[in-house]
Amino acid sequence: MNINYYKITIKHEEFLAHPALTSLFLVLFFALTFARLPALLYMLMLAVEVYIAMFFGARFASLEKEDDSHTATVQASEESA
Repeated sequence: MNINYYKITIKHEEFLAHPALTSLFLVLFFALTFARLPALLYMLMLAVEVYIAMFFGARFASLEKEDDSHTATVQASEESA
């Protein structure tokens, strides 16, 4: 049993499944990186950026848990057969 808790797997299908959030994430990232913005707007954009990052992180984690539970179910059914 190989368990790696800190492995980050980026699922490109999730980015493609949410094109509006992906494009908003990229626009905000480059705007926050290169633009000089007022402090209030900067904080608002940063909050939205963190929310989108947390959304994608949760989606990636839920997909890994589904994959792990599916492989565990398949292994258990193979052992009983």
